[in-house]
Amino acid sequence: MRVVIIGAGGFIGSRLAKKLAADGRIGKHPIAELVLFDVQPVPAPALAACKLCLVHGDLRDGAPVEQLFASQVDAIFQLAATLTVEAETDFRRGLETNLLAFVDLLERCRMQAVMPMLLFASSIATFGGRLPSVVGDDVFQAPTTSYGTHKAMAELLLADYSRHGFVDGRALRLPIVVTHPGPASGSISDQVASLIREPLRGQRTICRMALDSRLAVASIDTVLEGILRLALLPSEALRAGRTMNLPALTVTPAEIVDAVFRTLPAGTGDLVDWQPDAQVQRIIDGWPKAFTSERALALGFAPDTSADALVASFRASQQTQT
Repeated sequence: MRVVIIGAGGFIGSRLAKKLAADGRIGKHPIAELVLFDVQPVPAPALAACKLCLVHGDLRDGAPVEQLFASQVDAIFQLAATLTVEAETDFRRGLETNLLAFVDLLERCRMQAVMPMLLFASSIATFGGRLPSVVGDDVFQAPTTSYGTHKAMAELLLADYSRHGFVDGRALRLPIVVTHPGPASGSISDQVASLIREPLRGQRTICRMALDSRLAVASIDTVLEGILRLALLPSEALRAGRTMNLPALTVTPAEIVDAVFRTLPAGTGDLVDWQPDAQVQRIIDGWPKAFTSERALALGFAPDTSADALVASFRASQQTQT
């Protein structure tokens, strides 16, 4: 099969690319060619059990996207996006990248000789406003950011193209994903990640949200497992809906920092400066505090178990890279 990862240079995309390249298959399905696409040149994974094709360019530019569809595409992982803060400050760029480019992608899928699978990374940000204590798949979506609005609209389009048989669409709504290895990006999720990353490296960091803010989070390992599990589900498992939440762990910044300091040498000084920011807090407060999915749980998806597990996941990833 020919597999395309869009956003292959990003946090999730690079980890997915590394795994698929090394495995050379998705489940029992061998990968003949793995195409890695991002706005910047993507380095080739060190280990590859399949043919690699590296493409870079802007999703808003038709020329590089044409290369992705030069021949039949069997599976696409769409992980690229303009994130919350940038989409709020540059409205047009967010709209073009997150929605209009997605429509173009769906149209290219529609024109394929064989219907491809398109797995889309949606977001917790599609929910907002007054929310119940636990947010499941069926809670009304009322996003409070442009990014969340784009994701919600993309979900609807994916479902409609799937209904027509143009694409085998699957979407997983992701909570805050940790822990990005850096450098710091300024995104909301990266600000949460910095509470783990910087102290473990002996560096100071700033927490811009209240220490008791309740955050729905997932480790990158849990996210990758969820993405691949969704990709391998039989189509009949999606009759109740093409999109589901990835069950998340609810923690506070204080609990994350406590878990980090339990792993540091005794006597380590305070490495976190608490400087709440009104804009960051407004965005965080508009997101679900507890995030789950009865369908996903029944299909074998599972959240991380504790803040300590999040820290352990990041420490393990760092040891693998050294």
